[in-house]
Amino acid sequence: MAQKRSVEIRVGIFFAVCLAMLAALIWKFGKYQPLTRNTYEINVVFSSVGGIVEDASVLYGGIKVGAVRGITLDQTGVLRVIVKLAIHENVKIRKDAKFVINQSGLLGDRYVDIIPQGATAEFLKPGASVEGSSSLDLSEAIHSVVDVLHQAAGTIERVDKAIQRIDETVLSRPTLDHIDSALVNIDAVSSNAVGLTVSLRGVVDDSRGKVDSTLTRFSDAANNLQQASSNIDQVVIANQDDIHKAVKNLADSTARLDDILARLEKGQGTAGKLLVDPTLHDEIVRLVQNWRKYGILYKEGNRPETKKPEPSKNWAVPEPAHPAQSGSGTLIFGTDSTPPGK
Repeated sequence: MAQKRSVEIRVGIFFAVCLAMLAALIWKFGKYQPLTRNTYEINVVFSSVGGIVEDASVLYGGIKVGAVRGITLDQTGVLRVIVKLAIHENVKIRKDAKFVINQSGLLGDRYVDIIPQGATAEFLKPGASVEGSSSLDLSEAIHSVVDVLHQAAGTIERVDKAIQRIDETVLSRPTLDHIDSALVNIDAVSSNAVGLTVSLRGVVDDSRGKVDSTLTRFSDAANNLQQASSNIDQVVIANQDDIHKAVKNLADSTARLDDILARLEKGQGTAGKLLVDPTLHDEIVRLVQNWRKYGILYKEGNRPETKKPEPSKNWAVPEPAHPAQSGSGTLIFGTDSTPPGK
């Protein structure tokens, strides 16, 4: 009887130890917090939480300082997710800290990582709301990589088809034969080019003396031209003042000539009046008529008598023409302007 009771006691002790270990494991891996620990709440607004759940850990500088206590949707306006964080009372977080959702490894749990920035900003008060940012979702990245691989597979398939077409067209037997003939032609052209080069080298060797002589003459001509240019520069420098004076005199003469021409066009002065006088032409015509009729040295009193022709029975002889008359008389060189006989 005593032995049986001893076995029951041992079994009970073992069962109690197992229950204690199970409770410890549940407490450890269930991420339960002590009931007596004081916390305060901070609301973090995310555009997407990427699969984070309640009771997820909150790390501050890599140290667990709280847990996620609630996740709610805000559907007023732009869709937002509000995550309530329970932070230990003795942990103070500044306003410039960043709230990021990260993941432990490739398949690990998600957690809220608080990244401190500076040491001068104010501390967040209980119930404050801040903006958070989501980190790269590995599942979405894997899907993107898969899509890229599918596109790469299509590209590789197209490259294989292009290589196959090149193999069928470019590397076919007729094309290879054409390439062989082209190489033969290139070899022949190369041989001809070598012979031509040798011939040109011989021509250059034969004409080297003439070329040297020509270059020497060109050099002498360049030196003479340079010396002449230097002499011209010296002459210009030596007569610089005279050149300036001549240019100035030419400018002054041009200005005076322009002034004279302007005055002539306006009819100022004797020459101007002669050019613009409207009666000058008529007076010159009359003067030339008198010269033709009486001569340049005509004076009043020695005008030759004109004989009247004898009258004829068959025709009438006209009277001799008198010099041109006008109300003011006729202009005659060397006499007054009154016609003879008046």
